[in-house]
Amino acid sequence: MKIFKKILIILAVIIAIAGIAMIAVKGFNYGILYSNTQRLNIYFENNFEIKDVEQIAKEVLGNNIIVRKGNLFSTVASITASEITDEQKENLITKLNEKYEIEIDKEKDVVTMNVPQTNMYDIISSYITPSVIIFILVLVYSAIRFKKQGIVKSLVIPMLSTILVLAVYVGIYAIARIPVNDLFMVFAMLLFIATLIFNTMKLNAAENK
Repeated sequence: MKIFKKILIILAVIIAIAGIAMIAVKGFNYGILYSNTQRLNIYFENNFEIKDVEQIAKEVLGNNIIVRKGNLFSTVASITASEITDEQKENLITKLNEKYEIEIDKEKDVVTMNVPQTNMYDIISSYITPSVIIFILVLVYSAIRFKKQGIVKSLVIPMLSTILVLAVYVGIYAIARIPVNDLFMVFAMLLFIATLIFNTMKLNAAENK
């Protein structure tokens, strides 16, 4: 069991280091939400079904797009794609006009924007402070609650294991070239919390032996 555990740790360290190297060389593979894209904001006279707009947009631009509505009562459809040519824009407007029997003016009712790539700091920045606070509080709790097990087991190991788990997660994204999208931080936070809980439960089980 100890040998298996050592192998897992070594493998995790290798993945983490390889991930750091890949990030240094190639960076992350950003999904369409965070990469350099073009966006069309189309203004409708009346309300519309976002599913209809998405279906038409996929017919014209392909499946790798994001289609959103400003809000529940908004009359603006936002379509994001890697590239939108003038021909595709014309085709899209024509199909929307036919679908809703309206006349979208490409000069007045359509706004084209170039959206720059979002860097990783901007993606994670809003999570840093609360995560650090939670991390410190849990580590302090562990150091006090399980002080009989020693500083290494109650503080150092939980701290390093949490950092290693997150490093492996990021490393897998970098090595496998998994697109970084809006779920990246969701899964990262779930993994972070799960690791903290697991470490605490492990210390508690050792305390009760």
